[in-house]
Amino acid sequence: MENFVFSRSTVILADETIPAIQSGVELLKRDMRDTLMETGERNVIRAVLDASVGKERYQAKVTPREILLTCGDDLGAMYALLSVSERILGIRPLDWWMGVKPKKQGVAAVPCSAWESPSCAVRYRCWFVNDEVLFTGWHQEEARRAAVWKRLFETILRCGGNMVIAGTDREYDGHVLNDLALDMGLWITQHHTEVLGARMFGRLYPDLQPSYTLYPDLFEGLWREAAEYYAGRRVVWTIGFRGQGDKAFWHDDADFDTDEKRGEMISKIMLRQMEIVREKNPDAHFSTNLYGEMMSLYRQGYLQIPSEVIKIWGDNGFGKMVSRRQGNHNPRTDAMPDRNEPGENGIYYHISFYDLQAANHITPLQIPPREITAELEQVLTRNGDTLWNINVGSVKPHTFMLDIVRRLWTDGHCDPVKAAREFAQTYFGSQAVAPLLLEYGEAAVSYGPYPDDRAGDQFYHFPLRALARALMRGETDKAVPSLCWAAGDASFRAQVNILGRIAEKGVPAWRAYNKQCRHVMEDLPEEAADRVRENLLLSGTIHEMGCLGLYAFCQACVHTMNNQLLQAYLWTDKALTAAREALASMRAVSGRFAHIYDNDCFVGVGLTAQVLENVRGWLRVQGDGEMLYDWEKRFLTPPEENRVVLQTHRTVQLSDDELCLRLRRETDIETVPFE
Repeated sequence: MENFVFSRSTVILADETIPAIQSGVELLKRDMRDTLMETGERNVIRAVLDASVGKERYQAKVTPREILLTCGDDLGAMYALLSVSERILGIRPLDWWMGVKPKKQGVAAVPCSAWESPSCAVRYRCWFVNDEVLFTGWHQEEARRAAVWKRLFETILRCGGNMVIAGTDREYDGHVLNDLALDMGLWITQHHTEVLGARMFGRLYPDLQPSYTLYPDLFEGLWREAAEYYAGRRVVWTIGFRGQGDKAFWHDDADFDTDEKRGEMISKIMLRQMEIVREKNPDAHFSTNLYGEMMSLYRQGYLQIPSEVIKIWGDNGFGKMVSRRQGNHNPRTDAMPDRNEPGENGIYYHISFYDLQAANHITPLQIPPREITAELEQVLTRNGDTLWNINVGSVKPHTFMLDIVRRLWTDGHCDPVKAAREFAQTYFGSQAVAPLLLEYGEAAVSYGPYPDDRAGDQFYHFPLRALARALMRGETDKAVPSLCWAAGDASFRAQVNILGRIAEKGVPAWRAYNKQCRHVMEDLPEEAADRVRENLLLSGTIHEMGCLGLYAFCQACVHTMNNQLLQAYLWTDKALTAAREALASMRAVSGRFAHIYDNDCFVGVGLTAQVLENVRGWLRVQGDGEMLYDWEKRFLTPPEENRVVLQTHRTVQLSDDELCLRLRRETDIETVPFE
């Protein structure tokens, strides 16, 4: 049977006056240029609109002269054009983020057959590009930043997504990014703190108390502005009322001192927001987030949500559908939709998280894939299938988990072992990488009583810096309040012992994982091995060095309290060396993703190194004598120089780096058991 020969001579015909279709045509043409090397007979890929096919759907039929894409709407046309790119040109959904280059070929012979769009298990499939700080340090040039965001929206579409929240509190380019997403066919919705997509009250009126009671007209003016701007476009409007930032509004308005008052106010405001939107958008769709304090209000019956509003239930940031820990408060209120929950329901689920405690931000989610798939499959059995809002952070570290989500929101189920094998084969060219994807979460250290109490990259750095602050401020006579969630409130020494034991367990686990990564890399082609190094091994190194650094610094704290300052100095140096090694691995990323970790401000590996340098210097001032020469003289100077003292010293005092390097050769570092 004669084939359709896809070549550089193939023409794409579609109504490019429609923005989403124009974007889809541009993407397919780019993929043709990147993959097809030869010309051939002129033939056609034709996209036509036919509403009877259904919204967001398409049907493809191949004949020798034409690939006909019959599409229900412009978003269906986008999916259809991308399906040609994937099925025929071999462009996979996450290729760009994995650093995979398009495969060159002369022409592509396409059998005369048919295919159609898949049916999806979830209606609205959203990426929330939240806390995307790595994008800031990665590209400073406006054009390159715009190109990254366009690639991001393209990736959502390739993963079968149809919605985006384009960044967090983007004061200057929020409309620009939303407009770009809309022009590519995506729906948009909003952050749970940025209701209706309105500008933040606190930014416009910094001198006013952010109180709806005091300034209803000002709040409603901002809501009306947003409603008018996005009137008639693809929007699911987020309603509700939180404070100025990721906190409850009553922190700024003390009049609301009971849950009943709080729930009544939010319920009233939601109705008013819906009225404002419907003035311009009579058929508007709405959602609200049962997140943080909102979940408790709803469970207690104080929050009245209109029946047509999609309820978005939130996980805890660690893969479990329970309310999140905030500070030392961890109620773990059930956040899974009830089996008989009325109305439409969805979820806000973190693949990337940021909690200043134990979350993952620059490394993949540390919860085993088997636990993630089980939790999300249960969400679907509870009818949580209307809207999935997936927090993707800065995307790059989280590709495998995002692939799992793609499978779940499309098929409604996912076998994690099969997913790992297919991901490994697709993006690394070898199924030998699959165990690394599955065992990553198994290596994560447990710090609490629940299965999801597993340490992400923030666990090592925020507690370490909190301990360092207390140590240098002389506050070791009491527990550090911010660490009670992880280490109890008995005393500073008890917290140090608990954190030290936790970190100590993680060192061999992550060391073994990294050894396995290096072993697998030995049998891979150079390009695939580099991909393992800059993804899996890098993440494992951040964890191993994080555990080692926290363990070493806990040793330093114990030695300091025991007045063994030289030992504390050397252990602090060991912690610093670990932080520097993690930082060096992050900075060694090359190629497309060079500098991706330059703006690591949410974990702060570089900040930890700075803090440890300060602690090390402080310990030397405490213990190395007035001339800062005692340790050098005692351990590094010939004995006869110690007996005949004609001068205090003959050379410039050693730097901390050099002194530690030499002392480690001459002095045993002493380990104390954690109680």
